[in-house]
Amino acid sequence: MATKFTSMLKTLLAITAITLSGNALAAGAHDLDLTKSIQEQRELTATEQMVQEVLNIYAQAMEERSIEIMETAVIPGDFSTIESGYPNWTWESFRDSHLSAEFKMFTDSSYVIDLIVGETQGQLGFAVFRYTASGTAQGRKVSISGLGTAVLEETPDGWRIHHLHTSAPRDQLEKAAGGGSHSHSD
Repeated sequence: MATKFTSMLKTLLAITAITLSGNALAAGAHDLDLTKSIQEQRELTATEQMVQEVLNIYAQAMEERSIEIMETAVIPGDFSTIESGYPNWTWESFRDSHLSAEFKMFTDSSYVIDLIVGETQGQLGFAVFRYTASGTAQGRKVSISGLGTAVLEETPDGWRIHHLHTSAPRDQLEKAAGGGSHSHSD
């Protein structure tokens, strides 16, 4: 329990530090239309490219349904996620009760993440992104598009996702759930 609390506190402190720094969204975001991805408006900066690459690894893991690739995108010992209101406070919970079930449920998966804004400050960073996940579940095509945020942390193994939060419009979720539902538990 103490470890879970420490991890949640670290996530909240990271978000607060980035948001209150006075520089959040300042690195070029003031000239962006935040309803579009950066690539739709201009070339990525070196920092934005790095953030997009981390998100691309996450997307690749989802497409290839690979736990091994996912472990190179996230911090396995210190990762949490909230998907449309359902939390997984540990990597093990996400991997075992959510991700594994989702990987078994879908075939022909496609997962695309487009950075809207992202930056780093010291060893912390953040991303706001748009995503589209699609595939076949129980013989029918499903697709969900939504928005997400990620807290990134520089580790000895490079930049990784510490916390991820995604949400999609309720009508999309309800439509997709008609083809089955995946487990949300901790």
